[in-house]
Amino acid sequence: MAPKTKGRRSLRYGTTQEMPEGMRRLVEASTAVAPQPSATRAYRPPAAAQPSASGNAAGKVARGRPRHVPGEMNKTEEAYAAYLTLQLAAGAIAWFRFESVKLKLAEKTHLTIDFFVMTAAGDLEAHEVKGFWEEDARVKVKVAAAMYPFRFLAVQRAPGGGWKTEVFS
Repeated sequence: MAPKTKGRRSLRYGTTQEMPEGMRRLVEASTAVAPQPSATRAYRPPAAAQPSASGNAAGKVARGRPRHVPGEMNKTEEAYAAYLTLQLAAGAIAWFRFESVKLKLAEKTHLTIDFFVMTAAGDLEAHEVKGFWEEDARVKVKVAAAMYPFRFLAVQRAPGGGWKTEVFS
């Protein structure tokens, strides 16, 4: 059989039926449609963890973890939002919003506050919720606390339940 051409590539087989069984399985597996992720996921894995030629961070994994999707809460943030909802119902706070404030710390350096909270007394607080504090996140919060007139709180789950807070001011 004469080789068939398609564009600039030369194909040995006209159809997948003419291919050997092993090659046919590989081709069919590579063209199979991947299942779509559910819409409720808080984090999405990167499309490819290979550096791009342009050097942008799209699709990269930072420190071995998936990149945060803006506007979507992780499980710790969801639990803290439930806690703030109880505080709101009890009258301890007057208002809160998730990722509603983005603070500029320097050129190309910003901090998006996890929860911006108004206390019952009318004071504004910035609550940063973390499962684990890394040094760069802690430095960003300290810099923001020095620059802006809000009370900054670092919030983590406490052993045995509840929430442990650290005040930056």
